Amino acid sequence: MEPSAQLDFNLRPLLEQLDQDELSKFKSLLRTLSPQDGLQHIPQTEVDEADGKCLAEILTTHCPLSWVETMTIQVFDKMNRTDLSKKAKDELRGEQKPSTLCPRRKE
Repeated sequence: MEPSAQLDFNLRPLLEQLDQDELSKFKSLLRTLSPQDGLQHIPQTEVDEADGKCLAEILTTHCPLSWVETMTIQVFDKMNRTDLSKKAKDELRGEQKPSTLCPRRKE
């Protein structure tokens, strides 16, 4: 399933700010908080083995974008990563200043 639009915030740099333990906790909370059918169509091992960059791609490719936005903010809040939650919320509202955005990496 191809995404029909883009997220209103840049998920990849937010997930790349998590260390390995935090990323594992993010994945666990994502599964716990998501509705029964939220991640069921994505193999558990694919999510478990993904780094931040790959996880962002998996979520934005296989899940409804509004769901990804909502769940990302909820998970960051549950993890007490209010800094990342605030960045996502600010970007959603269009309030993020370009100088404070996470830089996109050139590939």
